[in-house]
Amino acid sequence: MSWDKVFIPNREGKRLAALVFEPEDRARCLVVAAHGFRGSKENGGRIYSLGQKLAERGGSLVAFDFAGSGESEGDFTQVTLSGQANDLKDVVDWACSRVDKPLVLLGRSFGGSTTLVEASKDERVRGVVLWSTPVFLVETFSAMMPEQFEAMKKGLEVSITDDWGEFRLGPGFAADLYNHNMVEYISGLRDRPVLIVHGLKDEVVSPQNARFLGEALRENAEVHLVEGSDHRFTTSHEIRENLTLAWLERHFLKEA
Repeated sequence: MSWDKVFIPNREGKRLAALVFEPEDRARCLVVAAHGFRGSKENGGRIYSLGQKLAERGGSLVAFDFAGSGESEGDFTQVTLSGQANDLKDVVDWACSRVDKPLVLLGRSFGGSTTLVEASKDERVRGVVLWSTPVFLVETFSAMMPEQFEAMKKGLEVSITDDWGEFRLGPGFAADLYNHNMVEYISGLRDRPVLIVHGLKDEVVSPQNARFLGEALRENAEVHLVEGSDHRFTTSHEIRENLTLAWLERHFLKEA
């Protein structure tokens, strides 16, 4: 297993930082991972474990920073779901030009929402993994930042403080959420397999989002609601990782 850091240009000319994990032999599948709101490609360092174990099983992983996040160029103040979907599409195009194998998108939290946008429109996507993913976007973000969300709806730029410090967010973030029909995106997955992993103690994104996804996708979905796990799977990330690897092995990593 080897990994490299690369920079992938998006359609606006911004350089998106990415980590690429590759198996020693030819890959049997390609996974592109999208991080959550205010997150980064490393996922607190856990992406290295997932990348190594996936490579050992014959999979390739590309984990990247959205524009304005992590080591990528751009201004986080201008982040929107539409912009992230464009970034994901650009990274997918780059990754698929290098690895011509079944493509799986993995999204954590808001990166999962972004994954739903891209997967519904891109027939190259053969499977989807959703970690702690919101589909009730307005409800989730208005609960997370009630005063600021209302201010953004009025066209104001806002200041928000979270566990990583203070940051600013432009009004386009809230306005853009109303442009996206998540139910339509979910229905666009059609017969592709989807893994849904969500903590029952998630304090940011209600587990009801995962239940809704499971009911909408029916037999195509494998849903795991993990007892005692919070939004970040702080003390149970190995459970999430093992569920993901086992699902990938069943669907995409079998020997030809």
